[in-house]
Amino acid sequence: MAEKLERYLGDPHDERNALSFAQAVALDEVEQYPERACALLDEWGLPDFYVPAVCGGRLRSYEELISLLRVVARRDFTVGFAYSILSLLGSAATWVGGTDCQKQKVAQLLKERKQIILAYNEKAHGGDFMATGVKAVKVDGGYQLSGEKWLIGNAVRCAAMTVMARTRDEAGPRSLSLFLVEKNALDPRSFEHLPRIKTHGVRGAHVSGIKFKESFLKEDSLIGAEGTALEQTLKAFQLTRAVIPALALGAADTALRCVLDFARTRNLYGSRVVTLPQVRQTLVEAFLDLLIGDCLTTACARAVHQTPEQMRLYSAVVKYYVPQSLEETIERLGVVLGARHYLREEHWHGIFQKLLRDNVVLRYHFNAALNLTTIGVHLRDLAQHRAYAASNADASALQTRLAAVFDLNHPLADLNPNGLSLYTRGRDDFLNGLELALEQLRLLAQRTPSEGVLLQCVIALVERVLEQRQAADYEQRDVALRLGSEYSRSPELFELAERYCVLEAAACCVHLWLHNRERLSEFFMRGDWLVLSLERLLMHLGQERSNLPAEHEERVAEEMERLFEEERLFSVVPLQLAQRNE
Repeated sequence: MAEKLERYLGDPHDERNALSFAQAVALDEVEQYPERACALLDEWGLPDFYVPAVCGGRLRSYEELISLLRVVARRDFTVGFAYSILSLLGSAATWVGGTDCQKQKVAQLLKERKQIILAYNEKAHGGDFMATGVKAVKVDGGYQLSGEKWLIGNAVRCAAMTVMARTRDEAGPRSLSLFLVEKNALDPRSFEHLPRIKTHGVRGAHVSGIKFKESFLKEDSLIGAEGTALEQTLKAFQLTRAVIPALALGAADTALRCVLDFARTRNLYGSRVVTLPQVRQTLVEAFLDLLIGDCLTTACARAVHQTPEQMRLYSAVVKYYVPQSLEETIERLGVVLGARHYLREEHWHGIFQKLLRDNVVLRYHFNAALNLTTIGVHLRDLAQHRAYAASNADASALQTRLAAVFDLNHPLADLNPNGLSLYTRGRDDFLNGLELALEQLRLLAQRTPSEGVLLQCVIALVERVLEQRQAADYEQRDVALRLGSEYSRSPELFELAERYCVLEAAACCVHLWLHNRERLSEFFMRGDWLVLSLERLLMHLGQERSNLPAEHEERVAEEMERLFEEERLFSVVPLQLAQRNE
C-alpha cells in the first residue's frame, strides 16, 4: 500500500507536485499550512488508515501505517506531523477507552476528513499531567469545562479534541478524566482560540491554544469512567509512540539521499566527495542508523498486534531511541553537505535545513524525558525477571512469540487495545530471547560452514551484547541499592534507560535477520549490515571498535548507492520510490 501512495504522490523533486521539496520549503518560509498536500492525501484516503478496521476503517497493521507515514514524511515532515500524527494522537484514547458510540463518532469524523487533536498541555504545567488546571465540573446533564490548553497543534482547524481535565479538587491520578469535545456542539461564546505560536521547525503547522469558559459538555462526552484519564492516556500512548518514529525515518531517508546525491556529484581535492574515507564512513553510518531504526520500529509496530502486554516498555524505547538517534544522524550528515546544509535554497531546494529543524520536534514536543522515565521504572523488574527466567523460562513459548513479531510473513493478529497493559511484569521478549537467538546462530554455523566466517563474527557480537545486558542488570541493582528512595529520580536512571534502548535495538536487528534471512534480499541475507550495526551499537555502549574486515563496509556502501540509484527506500524492505521526472 505504501508503494501505491508513493506512486500517487509522484516525484518530490517535481516542483509542480503538492508534496514536493520545493513546495515544502516555500510553505515553510511563509509559515503556511500545507492545504494542497493535505487535500491530496484526503483524496487518496490516508485518514481511513487512522481508523481501526473493527470501526470501519482500514487500519489493520501498524507496520503498514508506519510505511505510509514514512512516504509522507520523506517529502514534508510538516505534513506528516500536522496532518497525520496529530489526528492519530487525538483519536487514540477513544480506541482504548471509548464507548462504541464514541468510536463510531471519531471514525466518522476521520472518514469525513476532519481532524481530531489532543489537548493535554497547559502553559503553567507543560506535560505534567498531575498538575492539570483545566476543570470539568459536574452539572445537571453533563459537565462545565473551564481553563486553557496550550501548545496544541490544529486547535483552530480541528473538529474535535480529546481533553484532559480535573474532575476532582484533590490531588492524585483519580482526579483526572478525559473528554471527547466536539467544537460544533459547544456554545461559540463559551470558548476562544488563543493566538498562534511561532516555532522554529514545522512552521506550517498551526500551533496555538484554546480557552474554555464554562463550556457545557454532555455526559456522553466523558471517555471511560471518571478518574481514569491517566490509565487511558498511558495505554493510548503505547499506540501513538509506536508510529511517531516513522516521521524520523522518513526525514532521515531524505537527508541521507540529499547528502549522498551531493557527495556523488561534487569534486573536492581531485576526487568525488563520496570517495573520501571520512565522508564514506559518515554516509555508511547514517545508512546503518536507518536500518537499525527500521528494525526497532518494525518490531515495535508488529508487537502492538502480537504482544500488546509488553508495549508499555517497547513503545517508550522506540519513541526515545529512533528520533534521538536519527536526529544525531542528520546533524552528522550536515557536516558532509558543508555550507549547503544551512542554506534555504539551491541543493534540493534547501530541504535539508528544514529537516534539520523539523525533526527536533519529536524530542521536545513528545517528551524524551518521559520516555526515559517510563523505561527506567521498568528496569528493576526486568532485571529480576531475567534472573528468574534463566532457569524457569518456557523456551518454546518464547520462540513462538518471537516468530510472531519478527517473521515478516507471519500474519498479524487483529488490533486489541484491551490487551495493552500498564505493567509489563518484567517481560521483554526482545532481550530475553537473545540466548535463543545465540543457540540458533550456533546451529546455523554448524549447518552452513560456507557462511562460517560471518556467522562466527555475528555470534561473537551477540555474545558481547549479552555481556552488556548482564552488566546493565548488575549496574541497575547497584544503583538502586546505593540511591534508595532517590533511585527513581536520579540521572543514573536516565543513563541506564538510554543504554537499555541500545540493547533493545541490537536485539531487534538480530531477531529480524534470523527470522527473515532466507526470504529477503541477498544483501540482507549476507549480514554485513548486521555485523556493522551490532558493532556500532556496542560502540554506543562504550565498547571499543573491533578490527572488522573492510569488505563489510564496502558491501554496505555498495548497497546504499544501489538503493539510491534504483530509487528505493533505505530500509530492510526497500520499497520502490516514485521515479524522478527528468
